[in-house]
Amino acid sequence: MPTIELILRDDNGQIIGEQSVKKYPLDLKTQSFHDIEGAVENFKQVVLPDIEASLLEATQSAFIQDKKKT
Repeated sequence: MPTIELILRDDNGQIIGEQSVKKYPLDLKTQSFHDIEGAVENFKQVVLPDIEASLLEATQSAFIQDKKKT
């Protein structure tokens, strides 16, 4: 089963957030165009909320750290 590994990094190449490194299996029953298209659509529906959550957590952590410094 094909797997996509996703790593979120900032502009300096540092990994963003604790849960930024994730593997997502692609459920391909066959190699047909229809199955590939469905697997990619499902991937987007699962991954985009995870990416958004990771980015929001990282931004919130940075904001809190900045507030502690001032």
